[in-house]
Amino acid sequence: MIEMQYNFPLLAGQGAQWRERLRWAVEQLHPEDADELRPTFRMKRMEHREIAAKWLGSRPETTWIVAGGHHGTLVSLLAAQLAGKAIAVETVTYTGIIEQSRMLGATLVGLAYDAEGMLPDGLREACQRQSIAAIYTMPTVHNPLGCVASLARRQAIVAVAREFDLLLLEDDAYGYMEPNAPPSYAVLAPERTFYVRGLSKSYAPATQTGFLVAPERFTAAIESAVKNSTTGTSLVNNIAALSLVADGSVDAVIAAKLVEGARRNAAARAVLGETAAPGPASAWHLWVSVAPRTGAEAQELCEQRGVLLSGAAGFTVPGCVVPQAVRLGLGGETERDRTLNGVALFAEAVHG
Repeated sequence: MIEMQYNFPLLAGQGAQWRERLRWAVEQLHPEDADELRPTFRMKRMEHREIAAKWLGSRPETTWIVAGGHHGTLVSLLAAQLAGKAIAVETVTYTGIIEQSRMLGATLVGLAYDAEGMLPDGLREACQRQSIAAIYTMPTVHNPLGCVASLARRQAIVAVAREFDLLLLEDDAYGYMEPNAPPSYAVLAPERTFYVRGLSKSYAPATQTGFLVAPERFTAAIESAVKNSTTGTSLVNNIAALSLVADGSVDAVIAAKLVEGARRNAAARAVLGETAAPGPASAWHLWVSVAPRTGAEAQELCEQRGVLLSGAAGFTVPGCVVPQAVRLGLGGETERDRTLNGVALFAEAVHG
């Protein structure tokens, strides 16, 4: 089977690099230090937060280490006390927020979107109709839509958030794919933004290391959420991952992924034409129309031909209309030719 469900890349050599860095991290441990065997939630580890903050351009005091992006989002939901409340999202959004909201009994309010994501007028109208506590969005390389919000769009969303006192949950898992993106919500509205960025997509999920930047007033709640969800993060993984951040290795891997991503993206678009929605040149996923078929039908057709992909149903907010589309991930195969063969098989099966 050709794997086209993963929308993040892994490059040759990363496995060896991670193994060597993990080995080095273990050597940094002190066998006589009992604290290194205890839960890490009690450890401030400001040196780790300083490395993360320098990389993110944030303040160490408002930057926390979490166990990856998924954990960062969950910590944000818990710390902001959003269980049982309404959260505005695009009608098509990341599967993770759908699942986490369901677990916490939060209601997702699906809003219309355009080529830049969530519409400010739609958000305002929703807030006028019902009580909404927060917004969850991915303004830079949305998953699965691939769109990027302009500065004007972000400022308009911030204006509505301030008007109705909404919290902003910004998932920046794929922001590295668009180096020229406008400022994040964490910069535009730091007083109300929970900004999550993990290393899973930009480096590798094996790091189990991510970052959360949030208003200082949520410090106690964030520390409690980390404690009660994981009893802290992995000390060894954090040491290894942050060493890659500190010495520029992660940035070097990102640069290589942008080059390879641009090659795959351009080649895939040459085959798919206008059926693929607009998006950044280096994005590793494409949102593709399969009309008049449904996404589920396209999935089945492609699986019969040996191609695995993701239909729209898994990304659609419950109760909303499921688009006739699929997400093609370009990172599931380490070999570019194999990925492009999958694109060709998809196009032949779905578009004839």
